[in-house]
Amino acid sequence: MKTLRFVLLMLLAGFLFGCGTGGSESGSLTPQKIATLEAKLFGQEEDYNAKDALELMHLYVRYSDSLPSDSLAPIYLFKAADISMFQQEGGQTIAILDRILVKYPQHELAAMSLFLKAFTFDTRLNDTASARVYYQQFVNKYPDEEFTDDAINALKNLGKTPEELVREFELMNE
Repeated sequence: MKTLRFVLLMLLAGFLFGCGTGGSESGSLTPQKIATLEAKLFGQEEDYNAKDALELMHLYVRYSDSLPSDSLAPIYLFKAADISMFQQEGGQTIAILDRILVKYPQHELAAMSLFLKAFTFDTRLNDTASARVYYQQFVNKYPDEEFTDDAINALKNLGKTPEELVREFELMNE
């Protein structure tokens, strides 16, 4: 029994510390690798590096895929969506946010994921019909969340040109 436990422990250690990054030359899939890239990407000493950001995004997703029941899995998916959104990758952002909404619907990040899904359709994909659906879902499902007022305002302003918004603002201030 001790031998079986030892073998399983060694296999788990090998998995956690020895997995590759799916063809990337950059090393293993480990929390340490993620921490190193986070420090490099978000540190003050270097400029933003898109290649490192994409590698980190892929590590987050891969970690979540390999350990879906780990408490970090939804957090890492959310961080991956954040990087994707920053990279202006609307379709990919939606796909990652959907994974959170489907796999972790009760997680504290689910509400923000739904809001960001609507926001991504609105601002990155210019799909006002889909944005309207998801903003409305957000308002209905999370009426007391911090961003509910933002979702309500977004619903009121969907499809309006900047000029129309300025005119409405000026009329309100008269």
